[in-house]
Amino acid sequence: MKSACSCWSLHFLFTLLAASLSSHALEGPLTPEQSLKSFKLEPGLKIELVVAEPLVIDPVAIAFDELGRMYVAEDIGYPTGPGKGNPPAGKIALLEDTNGDGIYDKRTTFAEGLTFPNGLMPWKGGIYVTCAPDIFYLKDTDGDGKADLKKVVFSGFQAQSTTQLRISHPTLNLDNWVYINSGLTASRVTSPDCKKEPLQLNRLDFRFQPDTCNYEEFSGTGQFGGTFDKFGRRFICSNRNHNQHVVMQGRYLRRNPNLTFSSFVEDTPEHGAACKVYALSHNITTAASHAGYFTAACAVTINTGTALPHDYDGNSFTCEPAGNLVHRDILTPSGATFKARRAYATNEFIASPDNWFRPVNLTMGPDGALYLCDMYRKTIEHPDYLPEATRKITDFDSGNDMGRIYRIVAADKKIKPVKLNFAKATTRQLCEELNNPNGWNRMTAHRLLLERKPADAPRILKKLSRSAKSPETRIQALHLLSAMNALDDAEITRALGDKEAPVREHAIQLAESRLSTSPGLVEKIIPLAEDSDPRVRFQCGLTLGETKDEKVVPALVKIAVRDASDRWTRAAVMSSIGDFPEKFLGQLTPEASKLARTNLTQLDALLPLFADLGHSLGSDPQQVRSTLQLITRSKNTGDALWQIALLSGFADLLRSNQTNQDHPISPLMRNVKTDMSTPARVFALMKSAAEIAIDSHQPMERRLVSIGLLSHGASDNAGVALQKLIDAQQPSEIQIAAVRALAKMSGPNSGMALVKREHWNSYTQPVKEAVLSVMSGQPKLLDALLSAIERGDIAASSLNPERRNQLMRHKDAIISKRAIALFKEMKPSDRMAVYEEYKSVLSLKANPQNGKRIFAESCMACHLFSGEGYPVGPDLTGIRSQPADVVLLHIIVPEFEMMPIYTQYNVETKDGESFSGILASETPAMITLNQALGIQQTIQRSNIASITSSSLSLMPQEMEKMMSRQDMADLIGFLKGE
Repeated sequence: MKSACSCWSLHFLFTLLAASLSSHALEGPLTPEQSLKSFKLEPGLKIELVVAEPLVIDPVAIAFDELGRMYVAEDIGYPTGPGKGNPPAGKIALLEDTNGDGIYDKRTTFAEGLTFPNGLMPWKGGIYVTCAPDIFYLKDTDGDGKADLKKVVFSGFQAQSTTQLRISHPTLNLDNWVYINSGLTASRVTSPDCKKEPLQLNRLDFRFQPDTCNYEEFSGTGQFGGTFDKFGRRFICSNRNHNQHVVMQGRYLRRNPNLTFSSFVEDTPEHGAACKVYALSHNITTAASHAGYFTAACAVTINTGTALPHDYDGNSFTCEPAGNLVHRDILTPSGATFKARRAYATNEFIASPDNWFRPVNLTMGPDGALYLCDMYRKTIEHPDYLPEATRKITDFDSGNDMGRIYRIVAADKKIKPVKLNFAKATTRQLCEELNNPNGWNRMTAHRLLLERKPADAPRILKKLSRSAKSPETRIQALHLLSAMNALDDAEITRALGDKEAPVREHAIQLAESRLSTSPGLVEKIIPLAEDSDPRVRFQCGLTLGETKDEKVVPALVKIAVRDASDRWTRAAVMSSIGDFPEKFLGQLTPEASKLARTNLTQLDALLPLFADLGHSLGSDPQQVRSTLQLITRSKNTGDALWQIALLSGFADLLRSNQTNQDHPISPLMRNVKTDMSTPARVFALMKSAAEIAIDSHQPMERRLVSIGLLSHGASDNAGVALQKLIDAQQPSEIQIAAVRALAKMSGPNSGMALVKREHWNSYTQPVKEAVLSVMSGQPKLLDALLSAIERGDIAASSLNPERRNQLMRHKDAIISKRAIALFKEMKPSDRMAVYEEYKSVLSLKANPQNGKRIFAESCMACHLFSGEGYPVGPDLTGIRSQPADVVLLHIIVPEFEMMPIYTQYNVETKDGESFSGILASETPAMITLNQALGIQQTIQRSNIASITSSSLSLMPQEMEKMMSRQDMADLIGFLKGE
């Protein structure tokens, strides 16, 4: 919910209407009745007030129990708490509709004295409450509407960050696990009831099975928003990413320790990283009236209800409290994941000209309606994110005694009370509710059956799993049978042949834990490698890897070839071949040879898989020769493409395994020279790689793969080809790849070429950053770098303070002494003092065109803006919504606001290399850092000497020294859209 720089775009359907309203933006506070009249909804909808202050204050989450009662989490004390010496003020309200008119008219304070309760979920007559550092279970045992049982279920979640960066959204999925958003923070979780080692959560979410000691990390980094579609697929969001699909679990990737793929989440919007949202209020300051950007995306919710029009089924909704609106997307399948597109080209789902309207959460209700929490505040922002001067004049308190909850339904929809008394329902009645088209009914019945596990349920559930009309019902029945230990192989086998793809997908998942004891299930799953549905093939690719049996290789090859263009399915296949990569390669290469003759485009899509496959082949000394022979066996010219990719990946593996990085010859070439059966083909592939790399007409993927192989060649031929690519006429991706390849080449000559004065002066800023990054991180290149600075070919100020400090503290005494001589007088300045002194630039007239140039030179290496740049740090598109002094503050003082997800880590390897970047992912075998220019650096844990976090941002320090004052004004003007 934090208002910070972010992404996403949307135009407004009624542009003329919006323009006419611009001069009529409303200054709150409005009464609830006035607020209702101010809303602008999509056609065919209506919004109804359910409850308002004083019955509810600062609502941030709601949940309905089986009696239809509404629990409300109230973040009283937002944003900083009740003040020093005062007890926590957060509460849980229990609201009831006493006369069945749909309006909640009775309040009981269910619990109080909480810090910031951010999420609620009913369970066994009580509720789970996420309230960092704890997850509580609260229950009223004597019927007075107040919780007299308060139990800590889990503890250790991070509670030092701001309220919206804490655990939230406990949600039961149909797989019988409760999922928790981590809030983008790291935690060390324990349970008082379970004798288990603390669970460390780093950049991961959390899940648990109620009333058990089964809890674990789960892939994804949800901030404030977590939801499931009717088939159990999970979606999350963060400030800048309003819809993300959690595609894959990390446990699959860990099966292949050499796999470098590290993603778990897909950003689904097809409308790009620069998504406009059109607010009716005036509190977003932009050049174009009403044009804003997601700066506080939260509460992503998938519609599973029945009260909105049918074409809203499965749609995604995301709140934007900073823009006083809720946004809608239509989700469509795209390979193993989804794409989100705007529901309307120019219209929001709901927006208000009232700048106190603060939608912060959504949920589906018993009546099928979409319920909306409105904190109703003058300001939604945390003081820590604002300059002190702005903080002093900002009103954070107005509205702290207010709050509203609404529901949105179809305009012709009449809300009716839920017919079934769930609390007293029989087993049969609950099972029948699994057929209900309304998602709340289905999941409430599911939860109650899971709580009770009645002995007479399996018989009814088995019938439902076979004959229920809807696939979601059949899926839920299968998972409930599993929870009751009543799911047998026969039921799974039948589901594997279900006519609906989602059922087949879940059947594969349910079979997974049984494959070692039920080999017959493996035989039933293998044919699904040729299923018509891409998500079924994706899950098949993941699950077959659990067998550890080579008989699945033909199926994996079929999936790899058919789904080569889907990066998720490629990763699924690669995760499954860890035990038999050579067998897989042997069956894949004939298929690749066919593609080389018939479908080069599809072969191009396979090249990344071949490169990854090279990382997985046998590299022990006794295996290297046979592996090289396997790679180079084919002498056909048409096979050169996939052989280049495969050989490049294998050469990378050999290099990562060597202990002496300063050897004058690369490990690949050393091994080639000792094996008389392979040199000719390897040299031919090197020659082909050079030709492809310098050919500007070749597709980008082929050129990049070829550059990768050239980094393992000799400097007198491969090095010459690479130097030709560091040219302003080449795309930046090619230049940067060539820089990195030259730096990897053995011997110092490649480094000397990179820092020649004539070369350095011709580099663009992204290429300069690439050169400094690789040269300051490799011991063999440091002499060339320091010599260039000593000669004056490179200015000492080109290195940021973090790099200068690393060199001055270098363990090599000679390097350290030279660095101290160069940098000791360059003392870091008081950043806040510089900020105060630089405020005068805000009065200069800005030239946005020059600002665009400055952004390209100084910022694009790590930031996206309107779809251009690299997504290493925060997307800056939405920064135009921030006041100019805030933009200046973040440029001058990068550490003023540092979200944990952007912490910089410094890694030193055992062979003397050093790398800095943002932690992208980690597995037991390796870590991956995001570096400038979108480069991902994967480092084997076995080669890590030390890893430390930095208090400094990855963003360059002292950026004001890289530009004039007018340039700084122009840059801010460009970012602000002036």
